[in-house]
Amino acid sequence: TTGSTNQDLLEKSQIGLNHPSVVIADHQTAGKGRLERQWISEKGSALLMSVSFEVDTSNDLISLFSMKLSLATLKALEKLGFAGIKIKWPNDLIVVQHEAPHKLAGVLAQSLIKGPDAIVVVGLGLNIRIANLRNVLKHDSISALSELGNPPNVIDLAELILQELSETSSDGNLLVAEYAKYSHTLGTFVCADISGAKLEGFAKGITQTGALIVESEDGAFQ
Repeated sequence: TTGSTNQDLLEKSQIGLNHPSVVIADHQTAGKGRLERQWISEKGSALLMSVSFEVDTSNDLISLFSMKLSLATLKALEKLGFAGIKIKWPNDLIVVQHEAPHKLAGVLAQSLIKGPDAIVVVGLGLNIRIANLRNVLKHDSISALSELGNPPNVIDLAELILQELSETSSDGNLLVAEYAKYSHTLGTFVCADISGAKLEGFAKGITQTGALIVESEDGAFQ
């Protein structure tokens, strides 16, 4: 049990221990998702894992590391026989149930920049068993591997994800092209409230930095 696997690795990097590392927890008491939302999980029901990367900011795009982990996780699950998993922008893994996307996993990246170098920590929360989550998150559409098949051993799954991560290309063009193949968002109508401004249109593409390209009704790209 720990507060947050991401925070553990960020604190580790602040005291000079910057070699690539992995932290896996059975339970988090202060897990976070995007936009400072709380990440809720039950003990023994999820794979909670963070990976740290050493990054040269002059050559490496920090934003692509979360994309790498989501792709590595998806490909590992495919190898284990879990089909139909897609990526909802930016990096959530989802499955379509009852004609609606249900969240299977969330990916969150945080970074600590030190001059030309940076430490990027990417966390994964993957629902293995649904447990009591639907009673706790009554207004969220969620799923777990147990609803798709026989759940794998968590440590074996983590090892396979890390193996896929090591084999996933760091080339921005190749990474974005592979991401697009699995995207559930591209080609759909999207609507978002960004800093009070409403953005809506069709999702047309992904930039090299992982940003979503949206085409509005008047044809302008935003």
